Amino acid sequence: MKKAIASTLAVLTVFSAVLFFPAVSRAVLRADACWDNWGACRIRSFEADMGVVRTTVALTLCDVSLGKCMLSI
Repeated sequence: MKKAIASTLAVLTVFSAVLFFPAVSRAVLRADACWDNWGACRIRSFEADMGVVRTTVALTLCDVSLGKCMLSI
């Protein structure tokens, strides 16, 4: 009886870990995507050769979109 209880608890522990960790890894991947998009947006803004005011506005839009992406996770 003790072996059955121990094996049941072991199976439940492994099963819960399998269900929990993929969800955590997906959340990390979505946050990484937000940061990657933000970095690409900043690079495009600096390379666009638009002038000081438009570059500032573009960088602000990059920051706003990063915040929106992070809040949607």
